Amino acid sequence: MIRSSSIARKRVAVLVYSTFQPGRDVLLGVAQLAQELDSWRLIHVPGGSADSIPDWLDGSEIDGIIARITSETMANALRAFNVPVVDVQRGVQVTDIPQVDIDDEAVTHLVAQYFFDREFRHIGFYPFENNREGWSQRRCESLRQLCAGRASFHLYDALPENRQGARATRHHVQAWLRSLPKPVAIMLARDDGGLVVLDACREVGLLVPEQVSVLGVDNDRPLCDMTTPPLSSVRVGHREVGYRAALLLDKRMAGDDLAEDLLLVPPLGIVTRRSSDAHAIHDENVANGVHYIHENLTQEITNESLARIAGMSRTLFQQRFRHEMGKTIRNYVTDTRLGRAKALLTKSDLSLAEIAWRVGFKRQEYMGHVFKTRLGVTPGNLRKASR
Repeated sequence: MIRSSSIARKRVAVLVYSTFQPGRDVLLGVAQLAQELDSWRLIHVPGGSADSIPDWLDGSEIDGIIARITSETMANALRAFNVPVVDVQRGVQVTDIPQVDIDDEAVTHLVAQYFFDREFRHIGFYPFENNREGWSQRRCESLRQLCAGRASFHLYDALPENRQGARATRHHVQAWLRSLPKPVAIMLARDDGGLVVLDACREVGLLVPEQVSVLGVDNDRPLCDMTTPPLSSVRVGHREVGYRAALLLDKRMAGDDLAEDLLLVPPLGIVTRRSSDAHAIHDENVANGVHYIHENLTQEITNESLARIAGMSRTLFQQRFRHEMGKTIRNYVTDTRLGRAKALLTKSDLSLAEIAWRVGFKRQEYMGHVFKTRLGVTPGNLRKASR
């Protein structure tokens, strides 16, 4: 075929789903490399599935392809173009197509250590779609191995027809959660499982995170922020996956015979939100008290009121609280209010008076006194430093 321009740009087809944040991040990484090279023309195939290939690419002159290969059928369809291809998901085993992907074992090791550091002795795994996907299987088996000798491992065994949102599925998840020893920490294969697990906890009266600590993967912000409570999650390098895949494809299109057939990108860290923001609390009465504190920060919280909720004497509850949490009730309440205030100062435009009220400080001036005493900085200066 004759190119339409004497200065030919390489035509690169990108078959990556963009429904969720991971796919969009991969696209951002590919776009970044394309902009740096300034010699590509990107063709994004909506949906990124094998069914889209004939309509979008047949008859086109393609120099290279970046794809999320989900089946051998899709791999064969891409091979038929006889151009370099790079896969950005290890959905199938391919020996002739290089792959760039998230390091699932490293992700799971980070999660397991996070739970171990918080002294959880029981750990569960909530898979993606009956654990059919390779990445979900890898995370599951890695977590199972890491738990050996350190914590009991509990895998959610989904119904054969596991339709998210269906009544049977909800009841099945609820029954699984009830059956787990408490306190328990649950790793989700990815963030969208949080909508199911956290809703099920609420429906059966399990306290999150005091009884059930939940941690997702991908840090998909809309999904994490819309759950109750907000979902903690692992930040993974999907943008780096896209960038490295594009770099590898560029070298392949240039004729470089590279030895790499698999590049794995490590996780970037964990974003802790309320769903996992607690150590394992083995005393159920203390767990109830801690949960009450977090849910009622705007109210006056006293040792007497917490002891009444726990159904025991103030002295006994104070002793058990300090033994379990490593600090007095008063210090725990103050620390919790400080943490919530710091988050609002750095992430919102609420006035200092409004923030003081929302976290339970009696007055703005008292909040300033606590900040200065505990942190050595005023709320206003902390907000300025974060902007």
